[in-house]
This record gives sequence, C-alpha cells and structure tokens, in this order.
Amino acid sequence: MLRHNNRYMCLLEILYRSERILCAMDSNVEKLDYELLLLLSTLGANKIRAIMILAHVYPKAVTATQLSTLLGYSMKARTIYRGILDDLQERELIFLDKLTPKVASIRLNHENELLKRLIDMAQNHGKEYQKVIEELLVKKDDDEW
Repeated sequence: MLRHNNRYMCLLEILYRSERILCAMDSNVEKLDYELLLLLSTLGANKIRAIMILAHVYPKAVTATQLSTLLGYSMKARTIYRGILDDLQERELIFLDKLTPKVASIRLNHENELLKRLIDMAQNHGKEYQKVIEELLVKKDDDEW
C-alpha cells in the first residue's frame, strides 16, 4: 500500500509541475504538443502503438483483426479487446463501431484536440510510416485470399 501511495504522490507532483510549465508556455501549439506527450505518457506501450497506427491511417478505420496484426498479436488473442480497445474507448481516445457482433471498426477520436494534433503531425511527417502500415495491411489482405 505504501508503494502505491508513493507512486500516487509522485504522479500528483508531476501533474502539478506540468501545470506550471504549461502556464509558462507562449505558443498554443507548444501547449498542445506538451499535453499530447502527457496524455501518451499515461498509456502503456501497446496502447501508444495502437494510437500511433490509428493516427497514421486516419481518416481510414481498421478492424480489430488488422490492428491486432499490426501490433503483432495472434489472430486468436483477445488481449486487444480486453486490454487495449476497452481502455482506449473508455478514455474516449478511439471510436469503436461494431459492424457485426464479431467485427469492429476502429478510428481515432478526431474530435479530441490533442489527437487532432497527433493526426496532423502523422499526416505531415509520417509518410514513410504510413507506407509501411499500408503495405502491411495490403499484404495481410492478400494473404487472406
């Protein structure tokens, strides 16, 4: 219990200092970038990877199966639903639309100002990563046939 309380106090201190830094920043873009970094720092590695993939394929949506493949999960793994997608949807970072009982369409929440900034950065500076993702998605579609 003590360890948990110490971690909580450390997080509170970080947030307090972050607020002071944000107030000192001049540029709104700098503030958005910093807030985006803070948001991403609260997520685990696989959630960050999922967010980054979705930002690079935006405005397209991917299925849970496609996202699982891009994240390196087994096709039969339910981890993506239980851990990643549920949490990202609860935090309102993604839109998860059930197309059928077994197929979901996943998009980044472009209404979130921080994620909109991430999408802009991915679109402007992530052309190579976009190509890699598109190639993997096309290759996976070809393999299924």
